[in-house]
Amino acid sequence: MSDKDIEMLIELAKVKLEEAKHMSKKEAILSLNKAGILTKKGKFMKVYSKLEEAES
Repeated sequence: MSDKDIEMLIELAKVKLEEAKHMSKKEAILSLNKAGILTKKGKFMKVYSKLEEAES
């Protein structure tokens, strides 16, 4: 991977982080659902259940 590729990925990450800052709760849950992290009801998927325990 070239330095140019790395710079492009960093810029993309910055854009996505900025977009995430302006998401509604519903949009954030939908995004995490599409990534397979949360259910549609906002609960962690089974493989991430330890994160839910840590949240308490």
